[in-house]
Amino acid sequence: MTQKTKRKNSDKQTMLIIGGVVAAAIIVAAVFIIMSSQSSISTVSVDYSEIPQARQADGGFVLGNPDAPITIVAFEDFLCPHCQRYKSTVDQFIEQYVVTGMARFEYRFLPSVDAIYSPQSAQLAECAEIIQPGSFWQAHDVIFDIASSVRFNNSSARDFADRMDISYAEILECLPEADQYLSDTRLADQLGVTGTPTVFVQYGDSRPQFSQFGQQPTFEQLSILVETASQ
Repeated sequence: MTQKTKRKNSDKQTMLIIGGVVAAAIIVAAVFIIMSSQSSISTVSVDYSEIPQARQADGGFVLGNPDAPITIVAFEDFLCPHCQRYKSTVDQFIEQYVVTGMARFEYRFLPSVDAIYSPQSAQLAECAEIIQPGSFWQAHDVIFDIASSVRFNNSSARDFADRMDISYAEILECLPEADQYLSDTRLADQLGVTGTPTVFVQYGDSRPQFSQFGQQPTFEQLSILVETASQ
């Protein structure tokens, strides 16, 4: 083998090694990003204890100052990955505008991911409120956390009961009666909702309407809506 051939082979080996290192670095970075994203989805950070809580005439769950000029209405499914990711936006909105009394946030169930577990997740949140009045929003966060951590399954209801410190037997007894998700689904049909999450804006007692920012406004866009309504 000539010196020139040896040099070419050596250069090839060097390039292969460099390529392998770069590929490994890309994979590690991708894994880190995915893990970071999943971690941020499951973070439960909002303190609801000092925020007014209520239900609409049709049962919808509302958080915030009843005299606020604007309400952000979100149709979501706890099992929906897009809803899980959007929760960080909702949390930021609640901390910035709902806690301060400038806006309200209304959560509407819209089961869409799984024919069995999507309705059941909604029923669990409603049952928490029925069994322990005032616990809906904590239940809302806990279910999002469970659903974003593992695939919702037959043991998720028991896990939820344990984390909420509610009797599992009481949960099972309550589930058949928890049907708010049916009312919310009918409202979604009336408003033309086609997927989750879908966000509406409501001024005073007017009918919820799409904003100029589309179905999933960013926090910055939600801020514009609130600031405009407060003028």
